[in-house]
Amino acid sequence: MDSKLFPYKLNPKYYGDVKDFGDEYLEFCKKFNFKSEEESLEALCIGVYWYLYGSTALDLNSNIHQALANLAEYRRTFPEDKHFIDELRGKLLTKFLFKPYMKNNEELTEENLNLLINFLEATGDYMDQIPHFRNFTHELDDCIELTKWFCENSGRYLGEYTSNIEKYLENNHASHLMEEDVIFYHGHELEYHLNMLGAEIMNRIFREDFESKPRKAIILPGCMNANSKKCRANEDALGDVCTFCNPGCNVFKITKAFPNHEVYIVSHESTAFRGARKEDIDELGIIGITCVLNLISGGWKSSNLSIPPQCVLLNNVACKKHWLEEDIYGEIDCSELKLKV
Repeated sequence: MDSKLFPYKLNPKYYGDVKDFGDEYLEFCKKFNFKSEEESLEALCIGVYWYLYGSTALDLNSNIHQALANLAEYRRTFPEDKHFIDELRGKLLTKFLFKPYMKNNEELTEENLNLLINFLEATGDYMDQIPHFRNFTHELDDCIELTKWFCENSGRYLGEYTSNIEKYLENNHASHLMEEDVIFYHGHELEYHLNMLGAEIMNRIFREDFESKPRKAIILPGCMNANSKKCRANEDALGDVCTFCNPGCNVFKITKAFPNHEVYIVSHESTAFRGARKEDIDELGIIGITCVLNLISGGWKSSNLSIPPQCVLLNNVACKKHWLEEDIYGEIDCSELKLKV
């Protein structure tokens, strides 16, 4: 596995670095008089997305936006048609939204924020962020100032964990063209850093609420299943449940190690919590395990349902669906998981 090239790769030092970055970020935020730490994260997300995608958002044709947004909604409503819809969306996304980064000098106004939201909606990758952006009322100029600070400082704390991303994307520059995850796959280094910091801030925001819940669940991605093709897990409303068929599997080990916690395997972030019942929403706190670019969307997906999240990152990407030529075994820092539970 060490010979493989990954867009990011963590080591045990990572969690100390991101904590220090979180401390410095929240100290810097004090000058802006945000209502809450969550509002400060919303502001940073808006600013970074405007920095990365503003030029494309300004050029996006309203008919293309509506067509892509409708297709994304149709895909969520009728998952059985996923293959056909993804094929069409991939072609449209690559032609109209996948563009080289261009410096964006336009002011971030309310009107331009709405155009940015249209772009994010068209990609289909930011649906859980969008409600936060629609309800954002803080000064938009502060989003830009926060982003400038973030661009100047994120590499100092997190750059070593994404040092291979440029080479990874260069080696795979033609990958995922004409596919529905083309924007997601070619994410900028700053978006990785944004999700890393965002996860740290969310862990702080939701920790108290998480601890107050009577039930705790650990949500594992499919890549942590060592026996995915022959897995005997039972289907449940919140995901698949281990039946202990393979002692060498990380799902087996985690389920055994945390007998007082519910453990579920969820094949894709988009399907998480689809079967959640009222009692789940009332009683659950969750620890989500995921790769970096899903962190903020997954955290807000959970919190938007009133299920307070904590998260632990996969040490590197592990699945061939988005990242690799073949699936590998997903791993995490188990000491960090023990701290979170």
